Amino acid sequence: MKKCKYCQTEIDNKAKVCPNCKKKQSHLVRWVILGVLAVIIIGAIIGGGSNKDDFQKEYKQSDVVTYKDVKYSITKIEKTKGTNEYFQAKDGYEYVKVTIKIENNSDKKVSYNALDFQMVNGDGVEASVYSITAEDDIELNSGELDAGGKVEGVIIWEQKQNDMGLKVRYYENVLFDDDYTFQWTLD
Repeated sequence: MKKCKYCQTEIDNKAKVCPNCKKKQSHLVRWVILGVLAVIIIGAIIGGGSNKDDFQKEYKQSDVVTYKDVKYSITKIEKTKGTNEYFQAKDGYEYVKVTIKIENNSDKKVSYNALDFQMVNGDGVEASVYSITAEDDIELNSGELDAGGKVEGVIIWEQKQNDMGLKVRYYENVLFDDDYTFQWTLD
């Protein structure tokens, strides 16, 4: 014998409906709770690996950042008004040319894309890559790096002159990530 879940009257163990209160004796709540617990446990096991949220996000300009066995570094920063009559920053602005090096130390091919790097100015405005490069620059585009591969190239942003609060942010995928993976604060 068991007790009705609702009126606490003793009923037969096989009864699906209480003869006293006429309520169905369902185990749905128990199964829902067990299902939720199973999802939480499975999620903890699967999600127990390296998590982007646990990764240090803030770096100095001189720091080499290793993320998922790929090294990212800033090798050079140059600020310029422009190098010729076609490559001139607007009044009160300058071009910030950042040379970024990417080294794949993993054992598999990785993708890279200049658009995954964004610049944040001192006012907190995040900007995409500026599309013009000087003729002597090797632009960082997009592609794939084999295991052990390296690439280095320039990304240019147009920012207010002498902005002292510049940061370069990296997004693992700028199209799908709401939050940046890491950022460098520029000197």
